[in-house]
Amino acid sequence: MLVDLVFQYRTLLGKCDLGCGLDWDEIEAMSGLEATFAPGSDDARTSKGGRRFRREKTTVSAMMRGDQINDRVEIVELGLGGLVARNAPFIARGEHVELVIESGDISYRFHALGVWLTDDGDDYRVGLQLIGMPVRLHRAAISEHVADIVDKVAA
Repeated sequence: MLVDLVFQYRTLLGKCDLGCGLDWDEIEAMSGLEATFAPGSDDARTSKGGRRFRREKTTVSAMMRGDQINDRVEIVELGLGGLVARNAPFIARGEHVELVIESGDISYRFHALGVWLTDDGDDYRVGLQLIGMPVRLHRAAISEHVADIVDKVAA
């Protein structure tokens, strides 16, 4: 899954930023991911020094959280360095947000900064730069889940 690849890369990059270093297998994994997302010769935006990695088109639903923000958005492009989200609220340039992506019993948490914003009907289309080390949570049910009001609000 694309989200898991981005999680793996951001985790390895975070270990480097913390000064922990990488072992040989992790260096090889990081190099492989960078090669996978390397821009093609036809990608004008990345080849002109703007973006380091290409973004893949996707349709992933996420919860965007921030200062007075708690909205469901649709991620339409995702790469190692950032993403594009539709149906988003107003995100100022440099504003810090958290994206929560649910995939089965796994929850991914990414932190990002607002880079650009365009109108998209009633909402906005935003470009976000991923920052920091992400978090992956595994959920385990101790007992069978009973649907309640919280489930209705999230939907």
